Amino acid sequence: MFYVLVVMTLIQTSLGHELASFMGATSHDRGFFLVDEQVATCHPSLCSELRERYPEAVLRTYLGGEEAKDTSHLAELWTWLHEAGATRASLLVVLGGGALLDLAGLAASTYMRGIRTIYVPTTLLAMVDASIGGKTAIDFLGVKNLIGSFHQPLETFVDVAFLDTLPLTELLSGYGEVIKHALLQGEESWRALLRLGDPQALGADDWRQLISESVAYKASIVAADPQEVSGLRRILNLGHTVGHALEAYSRASRGMRSLTHGEAVVFGLLIEGYITSLLVPEADRSYLRQLLSLARELYDPCYYTCSAYPELLRLMHGDKKNVGGKIKLVGLLRPGEVRILDEVGEDKLKEGLDFLRETFGN
Repeated sequence: MFYVLVVMTLIQTSLGHELASFMGATSHDRGFFLVDEQVATCHPSLCSELRERYPEAVLRTYLGGEEAKDTSHLAELWTWLHEAGATRASLLVVLGGGALLDLAGLAASTYMRGIRTIYVPTTLLAMVDASIGGKTAIDFLGVKNLIGSFHQPLETFVDVAFLDTLPLTELLSGYGEVIKHALLQGEESWRALLRLGDPQALGADDWRQLISESVAYKASIVAADPQEVSGLRRILNLGHTVGHALEAYSRASRGMRSLTHGEAVVFGLLIEGYITSLLVPEADRSYLRQLLSLARELYDPCYYTCSAYPELLRLMHGDKKNVGGKIKLVGLLRPGEVRILDEVGEDKLKEGLDFLRETFGN
């Protein structure tokens, strides 16, 4: 059996100091730093500090965002590593959001059949989701994360100071995954999250606690099923079958605003929760009402029409968790209790899309 240890360090003092200590204790021939362009702009002293601490390392700023997750950018990173002299003994340190971690992680996992990585996630979404679990990916043929691999980083360093410069849309995107984890953890965690109120009002200690709990939950699932063999890790797909379809459709459609990953997941949670209540009579709808109320407080309406349904259904059929062409959903009966819905018909999926359109589209 394959086991994995998910390692994360919550920075309490200096990111530079913690990173230097870890790299100094890790055998490698050369360090390579890949820094999100937006991060370099918002934290201008960061690149200067990295160059000062690691004069022999190679540093490059790079495009972040979902648009970078394609084959051309993947090939560009392979070329950069090769031309800069990276070997199997090199160490790639990635500082950025979830999209850059996905892309760079895939490049690292395939370059010379795999070089080691360190992640420094700089968005909330990356801190609680993309940096934990070892999944790497690019989008392909319009399907999110269709091509990817499992490649665990040596270490993940989380510094909540990055949240101070994070745009509200990105903060709320990451909060969507925090909401999902709270629902999966159970009633106590869900009620605690509801009591927090506006995430913009949280302080550094609040964020450290919230991120630590969210990461600990995901890490416990990943450690038990690192490569999705037993099926346990599938529960982390809650809200994602529909959410990924909405996200992909919104990015390609002129008639719908582009959704961030996290808000698409929240909308997916609502739709899949409603479908679960239709298919499982004993499912409790009270959490769904609470989730709808919270979503209305935090996120803008989601507009689409019935004409979008064929394409949304096509995207759902492309979800990686499906088997034999049948759409599977993770059904949440109540916080902390899930049931895999092995075959969900298109009629019920359309009812779920109707539900969100009619309750949250105006």
